[in-house]
Amino acid sequence: MEVRKVSSKSQLTLPKEFAGKLVSIEKLAEGVIQIKAGQFVPDAEKIFHTEKYKKRLKKFETWADTHEPEESDLEALFTGKK
Repeated sequence: MEVRKVSSKSQLTLPKEFAGKLVSIEKLAEGVIQIKAGQFVPDAEKIFHTEKYKKRLKKFETWADTHEPEESDLEALFTGKK
């Protein structure tokens, strides 16, 4: 265990192994915090990590593998006409 002092600006220097990494800081109880290094997913991107989305993406990839690209009719897309 290491003991470190928190500066008057509420800053704490972490060991070099944390340099350049994202960390989460969680208050577990009064006077107790937990610091974890890791990769964090923004709220707006969480849907991409769900099983439902992964299945949908796999289904699309299967479809894309069996269908040749076609040129889009942009006028039809914008006017709703086929």
